[in-house]
Amino acid sequence: MLKRRVLLRIIVSFLITFLPTVAFLFFIFQRISQHSLIKERDFLYNNLNSLLEHKLKDLELVSALPKPPENKYYIAFRINGNCTGGPYYWLTTDSIYYGKNTSIGNECWFLGVNFVELLEVIRKFNSVEWVILYNRYYVEELPKEFLDRFVKGKIFKDNYVIAGMSKQDVLDVPLDTRGYAVYGKLWNKNLVVEFPLSDRKGFPMGKVLFIKDVSQIYISFYVLMGILSVYSFALSLLSFLLLYLFSENLVNRIVKLQKLSSGIKEGNFSGIELLKTDKPKDELDHLRNNLVDTALTIGRLLSELEEKNRELQELAYYDPLTGLPNRRFFFEHASLIFEEVKRYEKPLSLLVMDIDHFKKINDTYGHDVGDLVLKTFASVLRGIVRKSDICARFGGEEFVVLLPNTELEGAKVLAERIRTAVAKNPVEHGSIVIVFTVSIGISQYRKGMQSIDELIKEADIALYWAKEGGRNRVEVFIPDETVEAQT
Repeated sequence: MLKRRVLLRIIVSFLITFLPTVAFLFFIFQRISQHSLIKERDFLYNNLNSLLEHKLKDLELVSALPKPPENKYYIAFRINGNCTGGPYYWLTTDSIYYGKNTSIGNECWFLGVNFVELLEVIRKFNSVEWVILYNRYYVEELPKEFLDRFVKGKIFKDNYVIAGMSKQDVLDVPLDTRGYAVYGKLWNKNLVVEFPLSDRKGFPMGKVLFIKDVSQIYISFYVLMGILSVYSFALSLLSFLLLYLFSENLVNRIVKLQKLSSGIKEGNFSGIELLKTDKPKDELDHLRNNLVDTALTIGRLLSELEEKNRELQELAYYDPLTGLPNRRFFFEHASLIFEEVKRYEKPLSLLVMDIDHFKKINDTYGHDVGDLVLKTFASVLRGIVRKSDICARFGGEEFVVLLPNTELEGAKVLAERIRTAVAKNPVEHGSIVIVFTVSIGISQYRKGMQSIDELIKEADIALYWAKEGGRNRVEVFIPDETVEAQT
């Protein structure tokens, strides 16, 4: 009987207070806010698409010229391969162009128009601001020489490279907007509309965000909501009187839910599955079950996150191309070994290796072959060095091997084994067999050395001697400069 009376009072209170207000607010928001926002979004899309289609027609006229023009507005590149396909975006070091492949004579050209200039047209006629964002993972895959020139003057933020904007304060917008979104506070609202960008292969390279001031839409909404608030306040007084008699049992159940949520907040998930109700009776039981399911999901996700963090830690210490430890890994571990050697006067040797004529290999056969040479060399090292040795890629074609508990003679033997094995492991590229060699410099710890950097410096000097001596050889650093280098 009591439950029915409470239910009746809740229904009456809901009908008196919430339904009229919610219905009216829903009507106002749908008619003023959503419709206007979608209209603004579609208007921007249609304007930009129409402008792009118009420029494509202009490019068809340009293709009829004897020689494609090239200025700050138009650009033309001779390209190889298939001359078909739809329009796409072409990225340069200082701008981005929109166009398509066009046959001119017997050659294939990419004819494009400066996309930034088009954005300025949209800005002028639509009173919008814009910002160009490139996906960071896409930019990092660009060729290194192009990338070095491309990143000059660019801004890196979160997962994006900001390549251009109409004005500085547009950087406050949420960059991860998908489709469209509204951001801002109180009266100041802005509509953010996403326009994706893709390259010749259809890969997403980034996007353009348009920012439109829609404050007037929300000002109208807030004014209406203020009028309704007076009406809602009067009805809330009556609702309060009806809800005052709410059952104590309900409050206790809410307190239990609060304790459950506190446990979730503190990360305490032990035994939480026991709080789930097999046969929920009402919405609160469903809510408790949902919280339990959410907590179990969070616990699982946290475990997965810890696993991902371990994987990221591994990526931070290993070279992705060769799989060898990187420079950071080497210094962190080598410094500890060096301090132990200083303390207990143990033998310690270091090899610094450099692949001979690596730049020439890259220039002649391409970076793919250069990468294959690096992988082959790394494989040779892994097959020769001991598990106790620290073998790392220092950068480019330079590698190091730290040899704990190894005298100079042992280091020389190992270096010769590496040099010989490298010469016997050529790289095959199609029908071409590329034989490459390596020069090696050796240094040994001596009493009085203060850091691993001294050991590296001396090995570098020996490596320089090996290079000067004709390459494909092993040289040992000798402290006395009057003594000739030993091979």
